[in-house]
Amino acid sequence: MTPHPQAARQEARRSEAAGGISSGQGHRPRGRVRTAARQGRHRGRRAGPGIMVRLIWACLLGVLSATALAQDDWLRDSWREVIAASAFQEPLAVASEERPHSVSGSVHARLDHPFGELAEALGSPAAWCQVFFLHLNVKGCFQDPAGDEAALTLYVGRRHYEPLADAERLDLRWRMIAAGPTYLEMVLEGDRGPYGTRAFRLQLRAVPDLDGQSLVQLRYSLVYGMTARLALRGYFAFGGRDRVGFSEAPDEDSAGLVGGMRGMIERNVMRFYLALVAHLEARALPEAERLEASLSRWFDLTERYPEQLREIERGAYLEMKRRELARQRQGEGG
Repeated sequence: MTPHPQAARQEARRSEAAGGISSGQGHRPRGRVRTAARQGRHRGRRAGPGIMVRLIWACLLGVLSATALAQDDWLRDSWREVIAASAFQEPLAVASEERPHSVSGSVHARLDHPFGELAEALGSPAAWCQVFFLHLNVKGCFQDPAGDEAALTLYVGRRHYEPLADAERLDLRWRMIAAGPTYLEMVLEGDRGPYGTRAFRLQLRAVPDLDGQSLVQLRYSLVYGMTARLALRGYFAFGGRDRVGFSEAPDEDSAGLVGGMRGMIERNVMRFYLALVAHLEARALPEAERLEASLSRWFDLTERYPEQLREIERGAYLEMKRRELARQRQGEGG
């Protein structure tokens, strides 16, 4: 993917800073006194290239700024079109794509949160641990005890309380790609994904919208080989046979909705998106109340889509999460 112009602009500023440091004047020859005019001519000759370099960089930065703004406008317009064309009764769209050895799902949405608030709320690995934890299959999320704040350890398991030793461990890394006044991009990546898959990747991109709102794109992708394909085929043949996603697939025998790998990735990217929404809404509360409130809110949001997302009763979900939270606060598995 071509780097966003804001990232290129940051690199240009660093290069400009490096190029703007001029070397000191050379030693004056002994016994030789320059006239003021000759010194002025000398300084002028030396200053000329420096001025030209600064002018060139200034022009380049202007071009990059204009390009970044144009790309932001293009993203905003294209995302608005995707959301407007959606069948959802809210500003939300879900899509997926399956290739021979990979699958990806994405959510486009308009959030009632200012862009600056969104960037602050999600601009740290710790915040994403809180977001991940709301997912019913996430048994725990821990930051690196050695102090590498960008490293997260995720435990994925069944929809009931279980020891972390029985859950699948995923090691992820959080990276901020771009954080500017009109564009935000970050990614969480890992070599392994759940159920024997590889190349876990969750990417968030955002731009400001009108009236203090924000437009976001959340994209989740996995790569799978033969082992994972066989395991998932078994799941789809039994427990996951009738599970569907959100986007239409008139050519499939699943009430017009996608199933299989596409249905699975759409359900999970939607769960991550709803966790993000619940996390943002809970920030208005006192810190001691936020996590409990976000758990309740996440479950309520998933109940809007019972055909796709209902897997557990509310009481069972909250009890499971409270036990997992108590375990997490004790630092197990970190």
